[in-house]
Amino acid sequence: MAFAELGLTEEEFYRLTPRQTYILELVNKRKIERAWEQTREIAVMIHNMAGKYDKRNITVRQFMPLSFDRKIEYPMWTKEKAEELIRKWSN
Repeated sequence: MAFAELGLTEEEFYRLTPRQTYILELVNKRKIERAWEQTREIAVMIHNMAGKYDKRNITVRQFMPLSFDRKIEYPMWTKEKAEELIRKWSN
């Protein structure tokens, strides 16, 4: 992954901490997502303009859903639940 997608040399890779490698991975992933986001925006504009008499305008998410369109629901923690977990891990 680091050599192929990030374009790092072996020397550069071994100089990085795991955290730095992870951050580079996230940056690379976001660049790819932005490119796909732009591509689908253009495709939807072309589709909607070409079919202006058709009245079938679509949204970008209908046209091509991407992985980052999904909302991730995280459970809400109460103060009691957090304290319980802290006590559990402290023992």
